[in-house]
Amino acid sequence: MAKRNLWSREDIQRALVLYLVTPFGQIHSGNPKIIQLARQIGRTPGAVSLKMCNLAGIDESLDRKGMANSSALDKQVWQEFLANPEHILAVAETMHGDLQYTQTPAPEAHGFGEGTDRIAQTTQRRGQNLFRRMVLTSYNSRCALTDIDDPRLLVASHIIGWAERAKTRLNPHNGICLNALHDRAFDKHLISFGENYELLVADNLPRKAAEALNRVKYRKLHMPERFLPSQDFLEAHRQQFYARPG
Repeated sequence: MAKRNLWSREDIQRALVLYLVTPFGQIHSGNPKIIQLARQIGRTPGAVSLKMCNLAGIDESLDRKGMANSSALDKQVWQEFLANPEHILAVAETMHGDLQYTQTPAPEAHGFGEGTDRIAQTTQRRGQNLFRRMVLTSYNSRCALTDIDDPRLLVASHIIGWAERAKTRLNPHNGICLNALHDRAFDKHLISFGENYELLVADNLPRKAAEALNRVKYRKLHMPERFLPSQDFLEAHRQQFYARPG
């Protein structure tokens, strides 16, 4: 009997990184990025796409399910990711070519701790690119308020700010895809979202600013395909929205 080529933890994590930034409909053996990862880890594109489908099968945030025959190690890797997304950051940084989803660490950097600011020529946030890819994938690269679909105008907005809580920096439930204007207002707590995801706009804004922020397609957030915004995180944001200076 031929020996089974079991998946290692690191290879499952690599497949997980690719799953997190790949729309569900693009998980198939013809996807060039799946082919590239298969070459890197010595497997077939079919095996990689099957593993990604297995991960989709345990993704409770996904409204469509993949295959339900995931392994115990698949589930363990998935739970580790949910508990602390930093676990996959080091793996993401080893992925090459078109699979490079994070900034390359500075040569003098040591370790892979929590998402951190580092200084090269400019300050870069480690893992920010991976977070952006995860959030834009979840929202099909469309603003959740206006439906703007030009990535140059889209931001993966943190609900709990990057500097506020290290453990939530790379959590995809802490992200909303917004256009640049609404992202800026959200960051300044001039807008927020209610318990039903309805848009809240500060009542003390100049008229033109209020009109611009209320000019949206959706009065409630248009929900992502996966990783709904956490209401716990939104509640913390609302508290700052209501406590902002008059």
